[in-house]
Amino acid sequence: MNIEEIALKIEILERQNLSKSAEITNYTQSALTSKVKKMETEIGQAVFKRTPQGLKITNVGTQYLKFLKLMTQEYDEFLQEIGSAQTNPKINFGTSHTTIKIYGASIMNVLQINNIPLDVDFTVESSTSLNEKIHNAEADCALTSNPIKHYPDLNYDRIASETFEVISNNSHIISFEEGSPITLLVLSRGCMYTRAMVEWLNKNQVPFTMKEIRSVSSILDFLQIDNTIAVLNTKLIDLYNYSNIHYYDLPQLNKIIETVFIYKKNESQQSSIFQLKHVIESLLEDPIERS
Repeated sequence: MNIEEIALKIEILERQNLSKSAEITNYTQSALTSKVKKMETEIGQAVFKRTPQGLKITNVGTQYLKFLKLMTQEYDEFLQEIGSAQTNPKINFGTSHTTIKIYGASIMNVLQINNIPLDVDFTVESSTSLNEKIHNAEADCALTSNPIKHYPDLNYDRIASETFEVISNNSHIISFEEGSPITLLVLSRGCMYTRAMVEWLNKNQVPFTMKEIRSVSSILDFLQIDNTIAVLNTKLIDLYNYSNIHYYDLPQLNKIIETVFIYKKNESQQSSIFQLKHVIESLLEDPIERS
């Protein structure tokens, strides 16, 4: 069992929510379910109780979690003793729910493959929340949709212009002119894509109910329901190989959203932040120069 496996087990046991752990670790929920089963096979006892409210850690699971944390503590102490403790600059990096699904794993892969000395902690929230966190010095930088509010103490470097799509199942094409109530599926209520679509629906007097579904793969399942649409980043649709879907070209709906890299002006960690920004730009096809 290597240190990465230990860290993943700690994440699963502490969070007690495989859907949320899947978002953060970039594993699928089914893959994490398999890891839980393997964990329980190794121990010989259940680490979770399955309840109507979700997973609840068992006494054995709690003991195992303490054991895993002790292992990581001893490993850190060992590194310190031999003078190899982690000294890489630590960056609290914010992303939206969409951004981390598209770029999260790729960013970490580039850092690891190229041996770039950055220790990146991800914070996943809406663009509005991330904007406030950086302004309040609760995060160092973020990659997210361009927020409506711009603080004078922050830089908003344009990284790319991205698009989103309004989709439904091909078997359930919606006529918005009829004014029938619809269900709108979104990854995040605070997402700029969501705001744009909500504004369009309100402007065109289309009644709707919004449902926030953090699992991208689950959205496709929900699209099987009549009068249901979803708003997703175009790259995310391509990434998950969505099929049997209908794309809507709605009048006066601007489906272009700017992606920006946000950080404080005169930040003491600017060299590390710029290094991370360079990594992100290297992942994009058409990086845009700072305006």
